[in-house]
This record gives sequence, structure tokens and C-alpha cells, in this order.
Amino acid sequence: MRLKSGKLVLTLVSATALLLTGCGGGGGGGSTAASSTNSGATTLPGTGAIGAPISGQVYAIDAYGKVSPAATTSALGAFTVDVGGMTAPFILRITGLAGGKQVVLNSVATAAGQTVNITPLTDLIVSIAAGQPAGSTLAALCTPVFPATVAPVGCLSALAAAANTTKLNAAVTAVTAMIAPLNTAGTNPLTGAFLADGTGMDAVLDQILVSPAEAQSAMATVTLIATNTTLGTASLPATAAGTGAAAPTATAPSGAAAQQSTNAATVLPEIRTCLAALSVLYPVSGTGVPTDTAKVDSAVDNSFVNGAGSSAIAMRAALKSTSAFARPGLTLTAAGFAPFNMGPLTTTGTGAANELATLQASSSLTPIADVLNARSNKAIGFDGNNVPVSAWIRMHGEQDQTAFNMKMVKTSDITLCAQGWKLAGIQHMDMHMDPRISRATDKQGVVTYKRLWPAHAEKADLAAENSANAAFIFGAGMSVLSNAAADGVGAAQALALITINAGVSDAGSTMKVGSNASIYQNSDGIQSCQDLKALTGVADGVPCVDESKAAPGKVYIWILKSGYTIGNSNSGTVVGAFPFQLHGVPMSKAFAIANASSVFATTTSVTPATTTAFAGLVGTSLGAANITYNYTQQSSVYGSKIFECGLQLWANNTSLVVAKQKVARTSTSCTFGANPTSVSSPATSNSFSLLASPAPTAVYAWTSSMVLGNLAGSTQQLPD
Repeated sequence: MRLKSGKLVLTLVSATALLLTGCGGGGGGGSTAASSTNSGATTLPGTGAIGAPISGQVYAIDAYGKVSPAATTSALGAFTVDVGGMTAPFILRITGLAGGKQVVLNSVATAAGQTVNITPLTDLIVSIAAGQPAGSTLAALCTPVFPATVAPVGCLSALAAAANTTKLNAAVTAVTAMIAPLNTAGTNPLTGAFLADGTGMDAVLDQILVSPAEAQSAMATVTLIATNTTLGTASLPATAAGTGAAAPTATAPSGAAAQQSTNAATVLPEIRTCLAALSVLYPVSGTGVPTDTAKVDSAVDNSFVNGAGSSAIAMRAALKSTSAFARPGLTLTAAGFAPFNMGPLTTTGTGAANELATLQASSSLTPIADVLNARSNKAIGFDGNNVPVSAWIRMHGEQDQTAFNMKMVKTSDITLCAQGWKLAGIQHMDMHMDPRISRATDKQGVVTYKRLWPAHAEKADLAAENSANAAFIFGAGMSVLSNAAADGVGAAQALALITINAGVSDAGSTMKVGSNASIYQNSDGIQSCQDLKALTGVADGVPCVDESKAAPGKVYIWILKSGYTIGNSNSGTVVGAFPFQLHGVPMSKAFAIANASSVFATTTSVTPATTTAFAGLVGTSLGAANITYNYTQQSSVYGSKIFECGLQLWANNTSLVVAKQKVARTSTSCTFGANPTSVSSPATSNSFSLLASPAPTAVYAWTSSMVLGNLAGSTQQLPD
């Protein structure tokens, strides 16, 4: 949660998985065997959930690659896919958000009319039966390549393998055995009907972490979150649908682990009750001021930390302030457990006591998970009697499609709720890695799109952490560009965030990507290696992310340094380190372009209308100039929510003024009066009350929206 902006963190849906939108219908041949559908049955009902209901769209692909119309899930994750005129078997795919986390999962049905769920367990079943990675990898494989409207042959091969009776039955049996200690009702994870309401199979999903096999020969695991106990494993063969992989295993937890798991089963329901008691204090209508401030205060534990200076006192004040978090209908929910204890890493001591040193010295392929798994306190903390006393929760802010991990602690204070759970904060500095998609229209009307993986941190927040002046982020996919590589991915390298790059004018209060590459000038985010590879003139060694490895759920490590000297990677002293879980990635450009009217708001007019007119305001008050622009709202197909408009004035390469204004999500215009929501004036002589020389040479107006977990920005440059 961002105390400075009062805006909860944001998130987005996987790129490749979204390309099926609009691709219903179409026939065509296929290489896979087909079977007849059940007589009279033309639908596939089921539930999409990960412990929280999945809000999204479901498609089915049949034996000939034909794609069904999209089915939208209900509030409890239920769906019904129309497969009339299609031929069994089917691969089903869901894309969407669940508790603020991007989700791309698969399932399989052998006949129309059967119940078929889509969960991390069904995705694992498909992966085991097909002998290849599922998730977004399979979704990409099954995406028709424009202008085709049927799924590629590779998808049909996967479907044929996954729907093979012997392989599918064996996969269902193996996964059912893994969850047997929790699944006391014996519900079939693939075909057993349930709703995402916190009971039955949904409660089982709340208690486990499914880590998929992401490549051939890799291993998938099912872990009991409460104790970090492995419930089962499944390895993939060296080639898709091949043989030779070890048989899946299922391991029952020990007596102590089983007892902790039993005791932990009440944690999420209790926390959800307490968060509901907090949320009800913010009526949907009204000013946003909570109805009972004493209860709000009691919701925050004294141990609360959101970075240096963001104490329990500050959080209590923010929850009561309409300029911070307090607003009509504020709702926080516990979407599920975090995968690990997400507290800061230890950076002193020797041996295993120094987690950062252990991580940096590791030769493991999974060093971050290894270090976090080794912690004595897991995602749930227990006292000496195996009673839960703390929990790391994946929190969801309903209004902003937000996901973030936060610590909760159980106390004896029942002012807010009888269960006594309280907020204890994210336990590290305020930052985010929210995915972005942007559309920029220049003064000639040329439109360009850009995707960014941000690593956003305010300079002031970093400096508050023992005078830190640099941050280094490493984890899955952090790399540099190699033009010689087919996918553009070069060597793995931590991403550096610094205060300012040499020879570049500082344009704001945020940390910058440590690269003088022109594409990253004053940027707090990087592009994918794959996107950079498609451009010309980008040099080797430019920071980028391998988007085949960066995925929702991956954990990254932020290392903070003080005394860092730009250009000297060995300089500075480590003053802190913490893990952070990625909850979303940028949507694809293809999807953004095809669905622009549902993703972006579009500016239609600006007053003053030209850069020359703005230049004429030098020496006058911008606040008195009645700067206004109008825009069209996006369609509601993907739940896009506009929340901000902005204005930036530049003089050549120097940013003069950046102004932002919060807007109602139903509005179609933005006016900058004397007191915008926020103003940044990098050229210190400028402010919104007085525009001093030099005169602006470029003016940009933009709108910001949240859609499918992405921060979607649409920028319009004014004509000369």
C-alpha cells in the first residue's frame, strides 16, 4: 500500500493468453483424433478459482482447433461455456484476475455436458497428462496466429495427449492423492462441482501452493503453505508427450505438520471476517470518512511497518484521511496466503543466519525460494502450542484491482472483530512493480505502444532506509539485451535503480533505471528483451526482462545500498534487502491494439489547444488558465477504470511541470485548477501557480486507467 499517494497497488492479465479474444468460430482440419459429444449436451459448466474466484473469461478449444465463444465467470467463479457445434475433447483456458493476481490456467474435458473446473490443480493435471508445461505456455501454444481462427497443430497434439483416457485418469489419480490429507470429502479436482466460497475444494486451494513445471524435464510441486511441506511432485519428460519421467509422488504431512495445518485452516476465514469488519466502516455512498474511527485505529497493530517512517500511527491516520486511503466503499479482502514469509532478509551474521549472503553465494537454480523456504517461520507463524499467531496474506484492494502481500498478526484486542487479527504492514519500503501498457500519439498523429515492467520507488522513500541511494532487483528474467540471441535475451543481470543517469536532466522524484540508453531516459521501468530485439538501434547490454520467465507469482529480491557511486557496481554498503512477489505482467501490444477502445481513454480536445498557446502562459499562473481536456471513456468489456489525468510541459529535454489530477471514474473531462492532486516541478523556478522561463516546447496530456491489472496510459502530444 502506498501511503504517500493513497493509491493501492495495481496489477494485469497475461499477454499471450488474451489473444483469443474475438476469435470464435471457424472450422478446419486437425491432426488429433475426435470423439462424439454427449447426446444433446452443448455446454461445459464449471468453476474457475485459485482459492479466490477468478474474474475473467473462459474459452474451449475442440479436437479440430475450433474456438468457442467466451464465457464470463460469475462472482463465485462459475462459468458455462457454449460448445454447441464443436467436437470433443476440449482444452479449456481461463484468463483473468483472482484476488488481484493475474491468472492463466487450463483444464480438459472429454465430453460436452460434464462439469470441468479450472484451477491450479487442473492445470497440473493437464501438464502431467500432456507431458508438457501448461499455464501461459500452453495458452500461448493454443492461441490462433492471425489471420487464422483455429488453434495451431501443437495445441491439438497437447489436447490429444491430455485427453488420452489412460494418461488423464492417471494424472487425476496422482493429483487427488497429493491433496488427500486436505480433501476430506474426496472431491474430484477436475470434475467435482464446487463454488469459490471458501469451503470444500476452494478451502483446499486456499491451503496449497502449486508450483508448475515451466519446462520439459522440470518438476512441479504441491506444497502445504502452513508448514511448507511438500504434498506431491510431478516431473515432465524431456520431450512433450514423451516417456521416461518419474512417476508423480504424494507424501502425507507428518503429525506435527498435520496438526499445524488443521489449526491453520481457520486463519483465512478469521482474517476475512476482520477485513470485512474494517471494510464495512466505509459506506459506498458518502464522503469516505469511516463511521467508527476507534475501530479503524484498532485494525492496525503497533508493529505495522510500510517502510521507514510509515508506522502504525501513520497508517491509522491514512485510513481516516480522505486524501489518503479513506474513500467510499474502501474494501480490503484476503485473497489467499502469500507463498512464503515475505519479511525482510537478514543481511548480517555468518552462514545461514545471513540470508542475503547465502542467496548471493548459491549455485541453485531456485536460490530465492531456497532461502525463503529455509525460514523457521513460514507464511503462517505458530506459537509453542501450534496456534497460528501471524500470517502473510495476499491482500486485494477491490476498487483498484490491487494485489500485495501483507503481514497480519493475531491479538487479544477484539475492538474491530472477535478474531483479533490486525494489519502489520508489508514490512519493507514503499514500492511497486505494477505492469504498464501505454499508447502515445505524437503531434503528427503517429501512435506507438509500449509495455513496461516497472520497478517504482520514490527517492525519498529509499533515502529514508538508512540513506540508501540505489536499489538492485534480481530474480526471474532480469537480463540484458543480446541482439545476437534469437529472443534478444542476454546474460542474467540485476536491474539497477539509481537517482539520476549521467548527462540526463532529472524529471521527477522517482528512482531511474541505471542505463543511459535513450529508450530509458528518466524511466522507472524496463522493456522485455523480446520487444527490444524487434527494435533497431538498441545496443547490447541494455537492461531488459525475459518475459518467458517473468510471470505472476515470481518472487524478486530488492537490495538497497547507501553510498553507491554510479558506474561502480562494487561501491556502496548494503543497508537492507527484502522479497517482493510479482502479481502481474504487461498485456501484449497485439491485445492492446485490437482492444484499444476497451483499454484506453482517448483525449478529444485540450484547452489551450497548442504548445504555442502554453508558451504564452510564461509569467502567469497555470492554475488560473482553466486548463481543461476532454476524453472518451473506455468500454466496460474488461472493467477498465480511469482514475487520473495528467499534464506535462517540457522545454527540449528538461521537464518543467508535471501535474496530476484525480478524476471520478464516470467523468469525461479533466480541469486543472489552482490545486491539482499533485505537482512536480523539476525545474525549481516553476510551479503550478507560476510558469517561469524557459517556455515549453512540448506539451503532453494523458489519462491513466486500470484494466486487467495493467496501468494503461494514453498520452496525446499537443500540436505546435
